[in-house]
Amino acid sequence: MGISFLYPRFLLLLLLVPFFIFVYFFSLMYNKKKAVLFANFEAMERFYDIEFFSKNFLALYANLLILVLLIFALSGTAISFDTDTSAFSYVIAIDTSSSMSTVDVLPNRLEAAKNEARDFIDLLPIGVEVGIIGFSGDATVLQTLDSSKVKLKMVLDSVDYGAIQGTNIYNALLASNKLFGLKRMKSVILISDGQLNVADAPQIIRYVNRNNLIVNTIAVGTEEGGLTDFNTISKIDEDFLKSLSFNSGGQFFRVKDIGDLDESFNTLIGETHKQVTIDITFYLLLIAIGFFSILWVLYNLRFKIIP
Repeated sequence: MGISFLYPRFLLLLLLVPFFIFVYFFSLMYNKKKAVLFANFEAMERFYDIEFFSKNFLALYANLLILVLLIFALSGTAISFDTDTSAFSYVIAIDTSSSMSTVDVLPNRLEAAKNEARDFIDLLPIGVEVGIIGFSGDATVLQTLDSSKVKLKMVLDSVDYGAIQGTNIYNALLASNKLFGLKRMKSVILISDGQLNVADAPQIIRYVNRNNLIVNTIAVGTEEGGLTDFNTISKIDEDFLKSLSFNSGGQFFRVKDIGDLDESFNTLIGETHKQVTIDITFYLLLIAIGFFSILWVLYNLRFKIIP
């Protein structure tokens, strides 16, 4: 296992640790000398709300820990290690068109799509890079490639209906391919009701084959369909989604049998053993905020001396 830093010069801020330790102990000595001048320590403590002889080392350690966590986060800390992971990078493309508001799949198609995307992320081994795209009449990049499952699922929670009408799967795949950059092992998880109304199927299939994109499709909806917000019946187009996955070398799933994804996962991820690098900056910030919140609560509840 190795540790690397994107901005190593910020590690110089670690010199603040011994400085704050010096200030802490110097303040103890100063307060003690100051207290000698007064006969009534208790009255003075009540007046200033200071406990002159308190040595709350736990608070000191906690504050220093928060400082160190923030410095490492600022330095862009990442850890590298060898593990079994996926040979692929993924982009999850979620249909956010108005037809996804249909409630033939509860609570509605869009929420069901987001749930399946979360399940897929949970199934991924550590270190796999995933991007997220929402598409309706156009495609919007919601998250560039990232290996943080917490961050990815937070982005999924914010996915909402697109402002532009239509279902432009071609643009979704175009944006997905751009997200991959120079990656060779590229796989798209397309979650949609398949109601293609921009471009045509042959054009889309030619594009994914030309760019070596493997498209795994997840169909959200029913053949009977359901009533949309525009009082029209929206039915799923499984034929197109099956054709897209088959012709690109991917797999097709329905939401109702998405549990089969777990069984097919070994072939879906293309497992390999390699070195992965995880950016832990986000987690360091979360831990620092957690410790700071605990200290703030304890201080305001006046638990200033922790045994």
